[in-house]
Amino acid sequence: MLDVTDAAVKEFKRFIGEANADGAGIRIFASGGGCCGPAYGLDISEKGNAGDDVVEKDGLKVYIDPTISESLANATIDYIEDGPRRGFTILGLQQSGGCC
Repeated sequence: MLDVTDAAVKEFKRFIGEANADGAGIRIFASGGGCCGPAYGLDISEKGNAGDDVVEKDGLKVYIDPTISESLANATIDYIEDGPRRGFTILGLQQSGGCC
């Protein structure tokens, strides 16, 4: 199942707080893609969609679109701060395409 680092949980909770959406979680979904597999999107979600898988860590719920659950099965979401580079990254994806 998908793992979420402590740094990612902290940033997700910060975003949720800034959006005044206390009690909400984060939803991960496919947002297009190509021959190398889907692109992923993140959004604040009150309760996810029907059929979503749910991962919970430190009170944060992460809802995963079932169409991408398999590719995220052994992945980890992290938040990185490396100089000017900041953001969420997904490590350990299982790609389904053959061109990359």
